[in-house]
Amino acid sequence: MKKTILVCCLFLCFSGAALAQKEITGVIAAVSGKIFTVKADAIEPLPLKTDTCSISKDISGTKNPFGLTISSGWMGIGDISLTGVKGKTLTFKIIKETSNITINGKKQPNFVVGKKVKIEWK
Repeated sequence: MKKTILVCCLFLCFSGAALAQKEITGVIAAVSGKIFTVKADAIEPLPLKTDTCSISKDISGTKNPFGLTISSGWMGIGDISLTGVKGKTLTFKIIKETSNITINGKKQPNFVVGKKVKIEWK
């Protein structure tokens, strides 16, 4: 009985991961208020303007709170929506920031020009 429950739990956990999630990677090219542009590595596929996408930034090479360097990884920073496409330059609007990092009482920006990002949607 316990094995059956364990197998069911594992199946449910990994079945969500098995669903195809689309993604684009690129570098933030410009930020102006709640609007920013990304120079995409490739633009296939593209989200619809009605899709809400999640955005993560590359945290490789940064230090964690314990002073250790992170070798690789992504950190979710917000929910966004596509507003325009011009070649490989994509324009997005920030719907909601989901990460709030404060160092010495000062909020650190999540959307920084030159930062590598990953945009995902279903």
